[in-house]
Amino acid sequence: MRHFLPLLVLSLAAVACGQRAPAPAPVAPSAPQPPALSMTVTPTTIDDSVLATVNGQPVTISDVRMALRLTRADQDPEEAQLGPALEGLIRQEIIVQAAVGIGLDKDPKYQADYAKAAAPLNAFRRRALGDAYYHAKVAALPPPTDAEAQQFFDANREILASEVHVQQILTRDLARANAALQEVQAGNPFDDVARGLLPPTADNQKPWDGGWQPWQLVPEPWRGALAKLKPGEVSGVIVGPAKRFWVLKLLERRPSKTADFAQAKAEILKHLTDQRAEAARAHVGDELMGAAKIVRHQAPPHKPAPVEE
Repeated sequence: MRHFLPLLVLSLAAVACGQRAPAPAPVAPSAPQPPALSMTVTPTTIDDSVLATVNGQPVTISDVRMALRLTRADQDPEEAQLGPALEGLIRQEIIVQAAVGIGLDKDPKYQADYAKAAAPLNAFRRRALGDAYYHAKVAALPPPTDAEAQQFFDANREILASEVHVQQILTRDLARANAALQEVQAGNPFDDVARGLLPPTADNQKPWDGGWQPWQLVPEPWRGALAKLKPGEVSGVIVGPAKRFWVLKLLERRPSKTADFAQAKAEILKHLTDQRAEAARAHVGDELMGAAKIVRHQAPPHKPAPVEE
C-alpha cells in the first residue's frame, strides 16, 4: 500500500493534459534517505505489472488505473494516457518519500485520514483472508464415512425413505412472502394465496402443487422445514438462493416403495459434509480467540435507552 499525502499530491489530470506541475522543494544533500514505507504491498502477479520503481518503491499498472479512474479492472490504459499518468505517479511518489523522510507521515491528522481511507482495504483483507482460512480448515476435515451415512439413514429413515406431497408459495420478494404467510395464517386458503403468485397454466395445471416427490428430489432449502411439518401444517418463510422465498404446505407424507440406503447414500454424504462445513464456520477462530491478546480500548456504540414517558 502506498502513502499518498493528501496535502502534497499533485493533480494527475494536469499532468495528463501536458501541464507541468511545479517542482518539489529540493531536499538538502545531508538529509537522510527516506525510510521504506511500512504498508507497502508488493505486486506478485502479472496482472499488476510493475511499470517503474522509485527508490525501490513499485509503481504498478493498478496504480495507473486508479489514477486514471478507469471503471473496468481488466481495461488497459491507452498508450497516450499511460506515459503522462506514470510520470505523474513517479513525481507523486518522490514527493511522498520526501514527506516521509521529514516525518510528515507522523502528523495526527494525516494518520487519522489515512486510517479512514484504509478501512475499505482492511475490510477486504479481513474478508478475503478470513474466507481463505475457513476454506483451509474445511479442506482439512475428514470426509464422512459410509458408516456415518448409514447411521444417519437409520436415525432418519422415516423421513429419508418417504415421499411428500407439497404445495408452495414462491416469490422473489421477501416482503411479499411475509405478506402471503400472514394471509394464510389469517385463514385464507393456501391455494388462493398461491394462485395469486403462480397463476394456473393454460391447461389449468397448478404450478404451486408439486405432487408427490421422493425425499431425495425435494429441494435442499425445503428439507429442514419439511422434516418438522406434520400433514396440513404450513412452514414459515424459507430463504433460498437467487433471492427466492417460499412458504410450504405439507399435504401428505407416505413411505416410499423404492427409497433405500443405496439411493440415499450420495445425498446423505453431501449433507454430512455440508453440516461439518457449517459447524466449522460457526466455530472458526474459537481457538485463535482464546490464545489471542485482545485489548478493547473503547466500547462499541450502542443505541440510547428509550425515554420513559
